[in-house]
Amino acid sequence: MMRTRFYSLLFVGATFAGGAIAQLPRADDVPRGEMSRADVDFLTTVDVANMDQLMLAKRAGSRARNPGVHSLADNVVRSYTKADDALRLLAAAKHVDLTHRPSAKGQSEADALLDRRGALDQEYVNDVVKNTDDLIVMYEGARDHSDDADIRTFANTMLPALQDHQRQAKDILAREGDGKR
Repeated sequence: MMRTRFYSLLFVGATFAGGAIAQLPRADDVPRGEMSRADVDFLTTVDVANMDQLMLAKRAGSRARNPGVHSLADNVVRSYTKADDALRLLAAAKHVDLTHRPSAKGQSEADALLDRRGALDQEYVNDVVKNTDDLIVMYEGARDHSDDADIRTFANTMLPALQDHQRQAKDILAREGDGKR
């Protein structure tokens, strides 16, 4: 029950580190249909979250006024691009089909963020903190409870980048005098 709760949540937010690609199995190493529903849900949820966060970071980064926010958005784009590459390889190896599209909710949130021109930097950083908090919980759940060793490795490999983005976003908020989460 606890395991399914971690994986079935759909979150928007976070980033990743490179390096997981070399640790992933080949597609012929995993027989089709041997993954738990929770592990498949984790991979498909991460796919949507990646696309949502990439879209949001690209849009915010192109309009950010604060150099720290621009740097954060650039780091998010770099990390999520690497994570996306690793995720695609892992999903292919596990015979899991990904939509590789942002969610309607993610699209709506990105559009709404751009409508807040003056507060874009602050809103984006707050979104990164909230979304990263959610993603860290999801990735820790996969790391600790997945039935699949490759999923656990993927989640554990990506967590440091998520934590780095969370720290970077919270540092920006602290420098701007807004200690809110």
